[in-house]
Amino acid sequence: MTPAPRNRAKGSPRSKFGAFLRAARLKKTRTRELVFNEIFSRSPLHLNAAEVHERLRAKGHRVSLATVYRTLKLMVRSGLASALDLGEDHSHYEPETNRPGHGHLICLSCGRVREFEHQELRALLARVGEAEVFHMKKYSLQVFGACRECRDK
Repeated sequence: MTPAPRNRAKGSPRSKFGAFLRAARLKKTRTRELVFNEIFSRSPLHLNAAEVHERLRAKGHRVSLATVYRTLKLMVRSGLASALDLGEDHSHYEPETNRPGHGHLICLSCGRVREFEHQELRALLARVGEAEVFHMKKYSLQVFGACRECRDK
């Protein structure tokens, strides 16, 4: 099976996901829509597959965890979501945005994740790219440490 092309369609993320599924000759199922909605709900950010599954079941939807995993993989392949390593044994997911890049501050004690953007960091990474003859389009950075609350304990 050849990988489906990353989605370059214009329009809303929902219409892009539909176009991606059609191009990959996959059905647009109710379960796929439900998983899509959870990732794009933005509340809370950085859900993992088990959390998406639990949220859907709490809303009364009968959906298998395997289907959630498969749908999240499709969303990453489509370019509409990113899989993140937050220092655990599984991936977390967030919607892709048009932002040029951002980072995550991850507390090793409590697991809290805080997003950040910093223009000076972007400029530094662009200079590193230039020195390595590499054109940076965007970046994602994970920084592990201790949040203020855990550090002050």
